[in-house]
Amino acid sequence: MITSSDFEKGTEGIMMKERARQCFVSQLEEKLKTTIKHRDIGRNVSYRRLIRLELYKLEKHLMGEKKYEPLIATW
Repeated sequence: MITSSDFEKGTEGIMMKERARQCFVSQLEEKLKTTIKHRDIGRNVSYRRLIRLELYKLEKHLMGEKKYEPLIATW
């Protein structure tokens, strides 16, 4: 989908061209919409929601409420 020709050298370094950027963002959005069965809560959640759930657990850990235990993917 994205090849080496989708990048260009500039004064600020190597930059991704607009078409490649749009392709990357659209594919990322599709992946974040994908759902998986969350083994702890027993229902389907999107990857976007999964990231948010992990952030909530980190927040509780930083506030000293609960020890952080990361989700370990087994799929």
